[in-house]
Amino acid sequence: MQTQKEYANAFQAAVDDTGAYLARFEAQQVTSGIRYQREKQLAFDMDILNVFYDNLALKFGIESNSAAIQNLKVHIPAMVLFHYNGYELVTLEDRLNNGGQTELTPVFWPIRAYNYTLSNGNILYFTLDDQVTIYDRYNNRFLQDSFSDIQAITNTAPLDDLPTFREMRQNTIVSLVEQDLGGAINRHLELAKRLGLNIQLTIPRGLNEQSIQDVGFMAFIQGYPLPGGERLTTYSFGGSAVIQRKQLVGVIMANGEHHAYPKQCVPAAGATVIENLYDSEEAVLKGYFVQECAP
Repeated sequence: MQTQKEYANAFQAAVDDTGAYLARFEAQQVTSGIRYQREKQLAFDMDILNVFYDNLALKFGIESNSAAIQNLKVHIPAMVLFHYNGYELVTLEDRLNNGGQTELTPVFWPIRAYNYTLSNGNILYFTLDDQVTIYDRYNNRFLQDSFSDIQAITNTAPLDDLPTFREMRQNTIVSLVEQDLGGAINRHLELAKRLGLNIQLTIPRGLNEQSIQDVGFMAFIQGYPLPGGERLTTYSFGGSAVIQRKQLVGVIMANGEHHAYPKQCVPAAGATVIENLYDSEEAVLKGYFVQECAP
């Protein structure tokens, strides 16, 4: 029991470290309003995965044993990168390396948005905070704002209040992940058969009780042999909160002064809108006077 506890704690620590690393990167994108193109995103995702594998191998004491690391990967059939507005599933494929030997290589699935279909057929896209995007399929337009502001201008039934909205966001994310993990596990079992291995894998228990509210990293390990003959089966989630900053609107006043207002406080008269600004730092750098909403 002590050995299992030590290895389970090491696994959790590696997941926590990887989740924190991912969250720092995600925060850079969310706060800057810039999303990397797929090639750069994949390069960073691979970097994140290497952080996890290297960290875990070091904690398990197998960092210099490539065969042991390959065996470790066999028992980790899937991982999930939770981004601010969607998640990526990571699975493994057996490919030949430059030396002609079979090697387990990570495969990053396309990012799946946290989406939910409303009663009227419109599609709502969640983020990990209360910012949402709704696709109005009848008018072929997108609406983007906080859920409370969106609710004031369009029908969001059956999400009629903030608690219901947050509960459905959680249920939607977990349901989508469970669905993809089912397919991922079946693929991994086929891979194990090709490698001549007989392992048992299932969706982790208690996944539906996991609260996914932050950017982070999830991984699970099943049936991994420990030094004393025990088997390690556990799953972990590690992450940190990333909150989108409030948008400012840059305007020029009748007297020629440049002011930046929160979106909901732009004067109805006497101000000409110039541009949207992502945060107060950008506004100041561009020469705007940042204004607060009147209480």
